[in-house]
Amino acid sequence: MNYRKIWEEFHGKIPKDEQGRTFDIHHIDGNRKNNSIDNLICLSIKDHYKVHLKQFEETKSEKEFRSLVFLMKRININPQNLTGWTVSQEIREKIRKKLVGKKRPIEVVEKMRKKLIGYKWSEEQIKSRVDGLKNFYKQNDRETRKLWRENISKAHKGKTLSESTKEKLSKHNSKLSDLEVLEIVELINQGKTYKFISEKYNISQAQITSIKQKKTYKWLWN
Repeated sequence: MNYRKIWEEFHGKIPKDEQGRTFDIHHIDGNRKNNSIDNLICLSIKDHYKVHLKQFEETKSEKEFRSLVFLMKRININPQNLTGWTVSQEIREKIRKKLVGKKRPIEVVEKMRKKLIGYKWSEEQIKSRVDGLKNFYKQNDRETRKLWRENISKAHKGKTLSESTKEKLSKHNSKLSDLEVLEIVELINQGKTYKFISEKYNISQAQITSIKQKKTYKWLWN
């Protein structure tokens, strides 16, 4: 039977706080399978958070960490303020093995891409990033930082972008639209000077040469 229903059978309807949020039923011994009425206590979300915060500070366990983060989000406390716990190497390895060879669904990638277009960091995010870098340099000596960079280099050594990825990046970063590039080719064929084309499209003459020789915007020539 649901432990909330068990508590209600003995004590009546579960109350709500001033914001209309239903109180939580907490398992005193931490065992969610032990639904004995003596093991259940009714707490407001804030009090429930305080209980798990104390337990986390005492145990530093992953289980308490997850419970605490969930409760922090419910009462609008930033989980980034939580310190004192890191993912164990064993868990990191499990996650790594699970993700090897996995690709995100195309709809997830597309959703993320749209979300990031035009995205700008807030002042708070920038400050957090700067503070994180400062702490990294403060807490790690030169040799440790050097080793960290070398490990990153090893991880990326020999990796190259696929042609399709290069093409996508080129399209994303291109200054001219496909139509403008085709217009430039037409103007070149008409004998227009590079200076005229350069001023019209605000590009260098070297870029015009690359377009003429089909070294750039390759997807248009395939």
